[in-house]
Amino acid sequence: MISESTSRLLVADVMKGQVKTVSSETPTGKVLEIMEKNQVHALPVVDGDKCVGIVTATDLVRLIRETNAALRSGYPHYEDCLWAVDLAHRKLDQQPVREIMSVSVETVSPGTPLCDAAKRLSTCSRHHLVVEEDGKLVGFLSSWDIAGAFC
Repeated sequence: MISESTSRLLVADVMKGQVKTVSSETPTGKVLEIMEKNQVHALPVVDGDKCVGIVTATDLVRLIRETNAALRSGYPHYEDCLWAVDLAHRKLDQQPVREIMSVSVETVSPGTPLCDAAKRLSTCSRHHLVVEEDGKLVGFLSSWDIAGAFC
């Protein structure tokens, strides 16, 4: 049951306002470092003031799995070769995040009721919303932020 005080919460009340971002040209290895350092599961991808996508930990796991599968299929003794590990690391260091990010971005405004944002997340099958005001990124909201507000 949602309490009276919780039902009045807005996105602005629980969003993260100091948002770490990356550009679309940031190497995926650097993105992984930023996520780990800041203990986040997703980052908005921005070019200038505009959010052009979101990169998530799932995107990075998918890339690592695909790279591993490609190396295993192309090199029969992959497990025995340190050069293959080096090749995988170089791929992470060189591949820009624009190649793996999700370009479909769901946005809300800071004044959106938190319950509406929660419904939006559940209907769009996402875990993060970009918070924009006048077309500019002002925050980031995750399903974990919403859950924390209701607990």
